[in-house]
Amino acid sequence: MTETISTAAVPTTDLEEQVKRRIEQVVSNDPQLAALLPEDSVTEAVNEPDLPLVEVIRRLLEGYGDRPALGQRAFEFATGDDGATVIALKPEYTTVSYRELWERAEAIAAAWHEQGIRDGDFVAQLGFTSTDFASLDVAGLRLGTVSVPLQTGASLQQRNAILEETRPAVFAASIEYLDAAVDSVLATPSVRLLSVFDYHPEVDSQREALEAVRARLESAGRTIAVEALAEALARGRDLPGAPLPSADPDALRLLIYTSGSTGTPKGAMYPQWLVANLWQKKWLTDDVIPSIGVNFMPMSHLAGRLTLMGTLSGGGTAYYIASSDLSTFFEDIALIRPSEVLFVPRVVEMVFQRFQAELDRSLAPGESNSEIAERIKVRIRDEDFGGRVLSAGSGSAPLSPEMTEFMESLLQVPLRDGYGSTEAGGVWRDGVLQRPPVTDYKLVDVPELGYFTTDSPHPRGELRLKSETMFPGYYKRPETTADVFDDEGYYKTGDVVAELGPDHLKYLDRVKNVLKLAQGEFVAVSKLEAAYTGSPLVRQIFVYGNSERSFLLAVVVPTPEVLERYADSPDALKPLIQDSLQQVAKDAELQSYEIPRDFIVETVPFTVESGLLSDARKLLRPKLKDHYGERLEALYAELAESQNERLRQLAREAATRPVLETVTDAAAALLGASSSDLAPDVRFIDLGGDSLSALSYSELLRDIFEVDVPVGVINSVANDLAAIARHIEAQRTGTATQPTFASVHGKDATVITAGELTLDKFLDESLLKAAKDIQPVTADVKTVLVTGGNGWLGRWLVLDWLERLAPNGGKVYALIRGADAEAARARLDAVYESGDPKLSAHYRQLAQQSLEVIAGDFGDQDLGLSQEVWQKLAKDVDLIVHSGALVNHVLPYSQLFGPNVAGTAEIIKLAISERLKPVTYLSTVGIADQIPVTEFEEDSDVRVMSAERQINDGYANGYGNSKWAGEVLLREAHDLAGLPVRVFRSDMILAHSDYHGQLNVTDVFTRSIQSLLLTGVAPASFYELDADGNRQRAHYDGVPGDFTAASITAIGGVNVIDGYRSFDVFNPHHDGVSMDTFVDWLIDAGYKITRIDDYDQWLARFELALKGLPEQQRQQSVLPLLKMYEKPQPAIDGSALPTAEFSRAVHEAKVGDGGEIPHVTKELILKYASDIQLLGLV
Repeated sequence: MTETISTAAVPTTDLEEQVKRRIEQVVSNDPQLAALLPEDSVTEAVNEPDLPLVEVIRRLLEGYGDRPALGQRAFEFATGDDGATVIALKPEYTTVSYRELWERAEAIAAAWHEQGIRDGDFVAQLGFTSTDFASLDVAGLRLGTVSVPLQTGASLQQRNAILEETRPAVFAASIEYLDAAVDSVLATPSVRLLSVFDYHPEVDSQREALEAVRARLESAGRTIAVEALAEALARGRDLPGAPLPSADPDALRLLIYTSGSTGTPKGAMYPQWLVANLWQKKWLTDDVIPSIGVNFMPMSHLAGRLTLMGTLSGGGTAYYIASSDLSTFFEDIALIRPSEVLFVPRVVEMVFQRFQAELDRSLAPGESNSEIAERIKVRIRDEDFGGRVLSAGSGSAPLSPEMTEFMESLLQVPLRDGYGSTEAGGVWRDGVLQRPPVTDYKLVDVPELGYFTTDSPHPRGELRLKSETMFPGYYKRPETTADVFDDEGYYKTGDVVAELGPDHLKYLDRVKNVLKLAQGEFVAVSKLEAAYTGSPLVRQIFVYGNSERSFLLAVVVPTPEVLERYADSPDALKPLIQDSLQQVAKDAELQSYEIPRDFIVETVPFTVESGLLSDARKLLRPKLKDHYGERLEALYAELAESQNERLRQLAREAATRPVLETVTDAAAALLGASSSDLAPDVRFIDLGGDSLSALSYSELLRDIFEVDVPVGVINSVANDLAAIARHIEAQRTGTATQPTFASVHGKDATVITAGELTLDKFLDESLLKAAKDIQPVTADVKTVLVTGGNGWLGRWLVLDWLERLAPNGGKVYALIRGADAEAARARLDAVYESGDPKLSAHYRQLAQQSLEVIAGDFGDQDLGLSQEVWQKLAKDVDLIVHSGALVNHVLPYSQLFGPNVAGTAEIIKLAISERLKPVTYLSTVGIADQIPVTEFEEDSDVRVMSAERQINDGYANGYGNSKWAGEVLLREAHDLAGLPVRVFRSDMILAHSDYHGQLNVTDVFTRSIQSLLLTGVAPASFYELDADGNRQRAHYDGVPGDFTAASITAIGGVNVIDGYRSFDVFNPHHDGVSMDTFVDWLIDAGYKITRIDDYDQWLARFELALKGLPEQQRQQSVLPLLKMYEKPQPAIDGSALPTAEFSRAVHEAKVGDGGEIPHVTKELILKYASDIQLLGLV
């Protein structure tokens, strides 16, 4: 199978010239490196023509003699918490010299020979790369055995298929994988010796594991030798040397099995001459670099062997990472201080995450981000990597350009990426064919996929080649071997490339549709498509991926029956399909990376007529890629950006959020999942998390919570996300007990009812009893508490109340999340700094007189306040304006329950303490989504109007339900104590009418205006046309932010209020002012926007233009929300929901111009355009 193998290239850039000078400088000043320079005499001796493999290795190991060859982390034995003896790592490395490595190999070979193992016998290997692994591997070459390294992540079925084919006499397994090895040994009669390496009998658990294995084999009636490698070493040193193996260059010495993605794994044969080639390092670069290497890639992959042998062949030292889960990676690499590093994409992601976390922690006033970033890069380069990396590459799969640029700027060396395969060896570096070893190549048409050598501007086709390092074939697979070579002897790589110029190639596709993902996994998409079409919900599926991404996407065409059944509720269909795909994957025992993480639901089938199927009804992959590729790549970008932003947000907000919520969101963000898909009882390993992602998760949680969360805790089969959260909480101060979704509604509830939301589940009985007799506020409002003041609407509520209260000596308390009052104040101040000095000065003048910011969290018990502050608010506050909420349209109700439901209960608790204080509550139009339009009444009892709610995966279902629940609790409080309440349900809250730069840049309206300005294209109409194809009158339901705040303040309690009222804060005018009108106004004002008559053509052009924007503008555009524009909207002139109560209240309070709800005006839309320019969004 094809894989990427990075190597150094001939220097061509200024950076490379700098590196050459740096090599000379570092080597001259570093005695350790200077002592590891290759010696010409050894290189010449090793590369003498026609040397037998054993002689090559002997000359190399004896030639470099006392030089350190292998480095292993030093350790000592210690007593664990349970009293057992365990291994404790020391902050240093011990080494084995070249001579000692040869002596170890001689001793092991002698011991095995004495036990009857002979030249040509097979040795299966299972374990993490280590000094012991290298010793037994060299020993096998010394004896003449055939190494069969097995993938540690392979299934038992795959392992046993290989063992049945190779019939090994020896099974060498590390103590870590001993149980898995025995499962295979019991099914493999040929095994006569079980050799256990990396074993320490002093460690109680290891000794007990070995004893258990011996007992298990004995009980199964298998009489095979079980011997620790250390025992074989000791025994072999006293035995005569094993006879030299056959010198036949074609004698088999190594089998590297493919991953089996296209079926049963195939063993690529490496005879003596080809293995010798790996040890001789014939293809030296121009730069001679003393090699201190880092080894962590598996020996079952060619890259892992090249890393080891490439270091040893140049006289360097190969150091091993101490833990197979790489949990000690950064600790180890700081001790090693490597000169050469071969990365894999996941490790690069770990490095980037480490950098990003440190950058987020280090941001400080007065210093630019670029200055801080550069300082952190220097620290990571000099401290984490030891300051002497002279050569770096990325192996196993391509890196994204962004990650390549980051690593080069970090390490200050070129990051080289090469292409090669297990079968052919190295092929090209940075797109340039390598001669040698390649001797010839050609491209061949792939008509079934639409690739031809006559294509313009560049020939395209399957790459076929000849090479000096070509493998002779697959073990025991003559037919398969014959299939991979054509009649002229060219190897069929199976890779489609474009020939950009002579010997200059670019990878495009796979002939057999086998993708290689970013972490190096091969995925047979045809096999997956065949499996998933077995789902009862799936008619057709196109699985999509690329080598820069670690997960798959898909386009799914549901069956006609399913489409018909869910025609009225399409949002419910996608979760059902996802569940079905998960079940198919489980039944077929697919790997987590073989399950599409997200997909497009396509209602129109793939057909021959549409050009998406061939005459034989097979998927035409290039056509499907052309048709859906941009949307799928946009989905990749959206998921990636969402993950990055969520990680940044978690780090910023951790101190103000529940631990479990953060733990859950962190796992979701790291693995690219949706938070709504993660329940507290799911295990990290069941989410597809492997050891590297567990390490990233561990570091992320440590950065967020500032406590250690070991990989062992994360990956334990006994620990779910809730257990991880409990681990974190056990190391922190702990939090007070509050009601939860489960305690109120039941853990697995899918329907919630108003009757379940009773105050006694949230508040003390004594408080509720006293509330019945509590005295209400009787004077006009002079002191107000506002929550969520730094939100989009909250900022205008704070400002409006300051304007009303400051002249009369009143006071506004703003409850803001923050580490302390100073940090909370800074967060509030920042929202008024939009570039409008008038706003900034006005706010600061008012705030100086009448504002006090309190650091707290309405989602915490007692709002996260001290008892003293709580009592102060309970006594002083005349009115509570609860505009705060966790606004998240993805999280489920259970995750929003704490801040939005229990948080509202905490507001009620304050409202009925000391004095009965009126509450203004900001709800959402989203509560209407489960109420028929004919039954929705603006001011009716929500407990009756919407007595029960469905919990589902629909858009903003959790948020709408959480705000509904808040309304229910406030109704309960009103019935209990006569609590005065005013509820305001908003839809689209538009920009401020006056202040410049004040836009909610993340809302869909701002994104839409920005995107129209950027692309310069709009449809003839955003709405359905009439029967004659003409534009119809329609209405856009939006209200400016300043009017919304003013009306809420005026209606919600400037004067003493009583009773319970609800208002729909909508724009009800039948004025024909719509999105089409906004485009008219922008065109009239001189903005260049072209209208396109055909809506689908506009959408396609609009989407294409958005995807072509610079990354930052693309992310800020409407592209992530483009689905809402996938078809014209119904033309409705006016509001769909009732607003009579709100209109009447506005008129009575004389809010705004003449007590009327404002229309959306041309002036406001043009202000949007100028504000978007002011903020640099276009």
